[in-house]
Amino acid sequence: MVRGNNKPIGGYLRRRGNEWTIVPAAEVLRVHRDELNNQLNLEIPAKPAPKYFPDWKCQHTTCWFQRDIQKNWRVKKISPVRKGDWEEGTLVLTGSAPKKKYDFVFVGEDTGKSISIPEVLWRRFHDDDQLTQWQEKAFPKDKPSEGCRKSKGYLRDGEPVFFLADDSAKTDENPAGLVFFGRAQMFRFPYDLSPLDLLPVEVRNAGLDMAEALFGMVGQTKNKKDQAIKGRVFFEDAIATSDGPELFEEIIVPRILASPKVTCFQHYLTQDGSKGQKDLTTYLNDDHTTVRGHKLYWHKWADQGFEAVKESNSHSELLNDLQSGNPNDTQHTVIRPVKAGVVFKGRIRFDNLADMELGALLSALALQEGCVHRLGMGKALGLGSIKIEWKLHLADRAARYRCWENPGVTEKDGGEFITAFEKAMIEHARNTWEPIDENMSGLKRIGRLQAMFHLLQWTGKPPFSATEYMELQKFKSRPVLPTPHKVIGQEEPKWKSDPPRPSQEDTASAPTGGTKPDPAIALTPPPPQVAKPVEKGQIRTGKLKQKSGQWVALFEGDHREAVIVNQNRIDPGTAEGCVAEFYITEQSKKAGIKARFEKFV
Repeated sequence: MVRGNNKPIGGYLRRRGNEWTIVPAAEVLRVHRDELNNQLNLEIPAKPAPKYFPDWKCQHTTCWFQRDIQKNWRVKKISPVRKGDWEEGTLVLTGSAPKKKYDFVFVGEDTGKSISIPEVLWRRFHDDDQLTQWQEKAFPKDKPSEGCRKSKGYLRDGEPVFFLADDSAKTDENPAGLVFFGRAQMFRFPYDLSPLDLLPVEVRNAGLDMAEALFGMVGQTKNKKDQAIKGRVFFEDAIATSDGPELFEEIIVPRILASPKVTCFQHYLTQDGSKGQKDLTTYLNDDHTTVRGHKLYWHKWADQGFEAVKESNSHSELLNDLQSGNPNDTQHTVIRPVKAGVVFKGRIRFDNLADMELGALLSALALQEGCVHRLGMGKALGLGSIKIEWKLHLADRAARYRCWENPGVTEKDGGEFITAFEKAMIEHARNTWEPIDENMSGLKRIGRLQAMFHLLQWTGKPPFSATEYMELQKFKSRPVLPTPHKVIGQEEPKWKSDPPRPSQEDTASAPTGGTKPDPAIALTPPPPQVAKPVEKGQIRTGKLKQKSGQWVALFEGDHREAVIVNQNRIDPGTAEGCVAEFYITEQSKKAGIKARFEKFV
């Protein structure tokens, strides 16, 4: 929490039109929770209690206090009403945490200072991954006054907050160097890098891909022609071919099915787990790492039964609570799985697909021999394994409208379209240096897709003990998940760089036989591509150049020199011509190009 020798300090939010600022508090004192319980009749728990929420009869209210003479930073006596010559302050109650003993009293304002909050940081605070369920409940829309917040969990005018500023974070858009802010002294920092930031530049700026061309997309730019692309594939509902209670299993409360957590970096980033827990690569400290790949779950269902899916603690009580209509538990849910063997039937309609595109759609449905799909809820627990069978019907409208008796529909096996797609995929894999295994057939020749098919294998899938659900206690040691090839005991393809490698003890239950992958090899660069125009919001690679004592950036395909908005992030000893990544903050004919330095390449 310390940046540039600065620690978080307290302040008050102030709104001026559409702009928000923080006015620092003159002082931030601490008050022991025992004093709050005894003198203000609060009920703050002594031990961590996730369901504890600060009482709004005292939260953010004016209070009067006396300091501890020996410890000037501490409040000795506190009252909700004025008393003699006692000092005036604002009481700030925070959440529950291990070994936490104190809350805070903000005293006065440092009116000579005002910290401007950049719009990007204001929006970032209110992102879904930043606002926790606890904050939404602890700061409802109508507290402390009706309609004071835009929505539950949002900040309001006059709210006490903690904030952190650092000179190294100063830019034209952030002149005060505000790093971030929050409701407690140890507030949540947003992540420096998003998963998108960790993708290679050529992937981020690749333009329209086949999935977007097939299924459509909603654009992110203001240019109307780029705002949306209509899809050409349409999915109808699949309806069960039989009816009745025999379709369903019993109603159960499964183990907690939470959303992915970015803090689980040992799984989502490429790792070498053989180096030990403290040497894992993270988003921080300028680590060089990549997004590990696409997340899939193994097929697990065999004879484990629903006892392995059910919540093991107090299942009956949880089920009654969740079905009561006013449940106390917000983490669990109720499901009623479909029984094994139930058949559903539906149609996928498509229009105007090229042979290769239709081949892509059919390959996604057909998979490889012995593989089946995953669909629906509870995949991490073993639910949702389904087998898809299909028939291809092609409609020739011209033939249909030429003759009353000709429906214009023919049935095909789809082989020619699948072959066209496989040929294009393998050619692309070769051009981009992906490992090819000529001993395999079809798409399984591509190393990356080979790993996917291992994960989707139903016939001969790994034993349940090798892929069982990881309990929370196991996460504490941050184990690195083995690769699919490692789990099934096959040799790794010759990847461009080493894949994630778990430590030996973490894969003791997995089949043996896998070998350490070969080191990265020198590769011939692919043919050059035409540079795309510079646009706002892009991540671009450019070269640094000195001009009039300032750094500017040069981008391929554009003759203009880009102004770098955070000059102080570039080391003075950097040589001209160095290649770096930049985020394009502005681009127009009038204003030119403005870019934010991100990192050296």
